[in-house]
Formats: sequence, structure tokens, C-alpha cells
Amino acid sequence: MKPVKLRSVIFDMDGTITRFNLDSKGVKLTILAELEKLNHRSPDMTERSSILTLLKQMKDRLDPETYEKLRNQFYGLLEEMEVRAAQETTFHPGVLDTLRELRQRGLLLGLVTNNSRKGTDISLERLGLNGFFQVVVTRDECQEMKPNPESLEKALKELNVRTDEAIFVGDSVNDIIAAKEAGLSSVAVSSGSASMEQLISYEPDYILSSLNDLPSLIGSF
Repeated sequence: MKPVKLRSVIFDMDGTITRFNLDSKGVKLTILAELEKLNHRSPDMTERSSILTLLKQMKDRLDPETYEKLRNQFYGLLEEMEVRAAQETTFHPGVLDTLRELRQRGLLLGLVTNNSRKGTDISLERLGLNGFFQVVVTRDECQEMKPNPESLEKALKELNVRTDEAIFVGDSVNDIIAAKEAGLSSVAVSSGSASMEQLISYEPDYILSSLNDLPSLIGSF
């Protein structure tokens, strides 16, 4: 799918713009230990489950009040680890120049991340990107995280652009799914934890080995 007229580029953060340095395993072990303590852990809740899978399993099996309470508790744990990771986050090589070039072309830039607002703000300040994006949507502004399309739909609304005027760039399978669900063209970048083969299997509209190839891709629209 090719945008009719490209006005905006929306980005994922960890693994796409910045190096992914969150201790996901540590987060999962903490969540699993808490579920075990509360007698809410089931046999299929394992270390191999993603954080999003664990949250979905909880939502499917717990009453809404209990789920909301536990989710907020786990979001707090996640935020603590994200804040620590944000103190050390760095750009992928060349990414800042790429972002500047896109801005110089007059494109509206958005950021959509499953991270907390606090961790995201620390990362943006540390990297000198405060005010760089016209809109920043974190999990704290949404009921559901990617791959649910809610955060992308919110970004499009705030940017005042249509789905055929924007693309979403991310490094994960969840980013591809979210873009498809939101009706956006998806650009997958193999700079995160997902392999090129995994990304290809979910059929993104475009796939790049480096975010630095994005200006050339956009120039071909």
C-alpha cells in the first residue's frame, strides 16, 4: 500500500529510533512472581510469554476490577525499569540525521510507543528530541498497547492526517500488526529484536535494513 500523498511519518521508539535496552526478562520474571504470589498464575504463563501476552491472559481470566488493579501495578514495575533504561538509551547510528532530513522535507513526525510517558520523556530529553515530534503517544494515553491500533489512531487524529497520508515505521511484528489494523502503510526496520525473516513473514508494505534508508524510500513515493 502506497500513501496517496505523504504528509506524516510516525515512528516506534525502542529498537527503531533508539537501541532497545529494557530488561524484558526481568520484567516478566517480576510479573510472574507476583501472579504466583496472588494465585493468579496459570501453567501457560511462562518466561517465554511476552509481556503483552501475559496481560492478555490476565484480562481474559480475571474480573475487570482485579485486572485493572494488577495491570496498574505491573505498569508501575515496567515504568521503573523503563526509567532506568532511559538513562542509558542511545540512537541507532545516523538516526538523528535521518529524522532531521524528514523534518526539513516538511513532514509531520509522530512517535507512538508502548513505553510509559515518564520513561519516554526522559529518553527524549536525554537525546535532545524534546519538541521534535508533533505528537507523542505512550501507553499512558491509551487503554491498549500495540498491536492494538488505538495509539496509532490517536496519533493520526492529533496530527490531523488521514491513513493514506501517513506511514508507520517500527522494528517489531506488533508494529506491523498495529499499522495494518489502523489502515496505515507499514515500514519494518530490522534494527530491533525481530529477525528479518520474522518481519517478512508478517508482510509489511516495505522493509528496510536501516532506518537511514527511509528518506530514499520516501523519495520514491
